[in-house]
Amino acid sequence: MNERSFRPGRVDAAGFTIVGMIVAFVVLGMVLSPLIRTLLTAQQGFVASRQRAQAAGSVRYAHLALTRYMRIAGSSPFGTPIEAIDPDPRGDGAFDDIRLRADYNPADGDTDDLNEDLTFYLRADTMFVRSGADGLEEPYLVGVDSMAFKYYDRDGAEITDPDHVWPRAASVRVVVRASAPPQARPTVRVLAGHVRLRNGG
Repeated sequence: MNERSFRPGRVDAAGFTIVGMIVAFVVLGMVLSPLIRTLLTAQQGFVASRQRAQAAGSVRYAHLALTRYMRIAGSSPFGTPIEAIDPDPRGDGAFDDIRLRADYNPADGDTDDLNEDLTFYLRADTMFVRSGADGLEEPYLVGVDSMAFKYYDRDGAEITDPDHVWPRAASVRVVVRASAPPQARPTVRVLAGHVRLRNGG
């Protein structure tokens, strides 16, 4: 008989038991859960902030481009007659696109040079620009939802007839809007401003 004594009820165990491992994982999950939630919240906040900044940047850049070319529209150092503004180049009755003409790049008596005849319009969420009447269209800026233009004469009366915008319009109110995804609150960015036109009525 083996001299090693046997003691009833004794269990020799080495390492972790399955129950011990489960308990350890549960405790670890409870400890790490707040940290994971904090990291996820911070990540979502960063993404939303970036989306808001992108929408605001799109609005500013689009508004700046439109107003810049509007101020130049009608420039004609040689006295060449120019229809500086076509308020409805698509002919759909809405003032949500615009064609601008000027003679400045260089001043040579026509509007055939670079950036002298530009049409701005939207398709989906992208602002496009086209050079000339039948020129190549190019995406100008992504992330713009809408553009709107209101034209006023010298007395401040709104001009609603497209045929009367040029040469009667003395100023134009430009409104540009961009949207960020719903989680990026505020979701809408709008920039509006008045531009004095070279024509002056």
